[in-house]
Amino acid sequence: MSKYYYTDGKERFGPFSLEELGGKKISKETLVWMEGLTDWIPAGNLAELQPLFPMGMPNIPPVSSPYNPVMMEKPPKNWLVESILVTLLCCLPFGIVGIVYATKVESLWVSGQHEASIKASKDAGKWVRIGFFVGLSIYLLYFLFMFLGIVTAIGTNLNDQM
Repeated sequence: MSKYYYTDGKERFGPFSLEELGGKKISKETLVWMEGLTDWIPAGNLAELQPLFPMGMPNIPPVSSPYNPVMMEKPPKNWLVESILVTLLCCLPFGIVGIVYATKVESLWVSGQHEASIKASKDAGKWVRIGFFVGLSIYLLYFLFMFLGIVTAIGTNLNDQM
């Protein structure tokens, strides 16, 4: 018989049997854990906990393994490839910050922290854009100064020859 734990975000409670857990005030969004899971997941994502929720709410179909959470939608864009390209080609510091946020997106999503995952995705995208435009600005300034240096050198050579 499985034993379940749940958390309110501050404290962890348990272990409880399925019947005992039914007496607690948990929702489909309450994070739960049981032996065999690698991380806390929303209670609504475990097929065996479906009988605990009111019938008016949509049921999640059982999955081949009861320990795999059912994803109701796709996780947000993680920006990892873009962050790596910005790090290598544009602006190292901003690209690294983008990589840090990008690596959090999927793990937060899988653990049921959808809002935090969406925020990490937005932050990763923000740092990718900042790094790209800062890098582009640096390249443009570099080529402008190179052009001005060449024009100045040519002008100096022409004046020396006259």
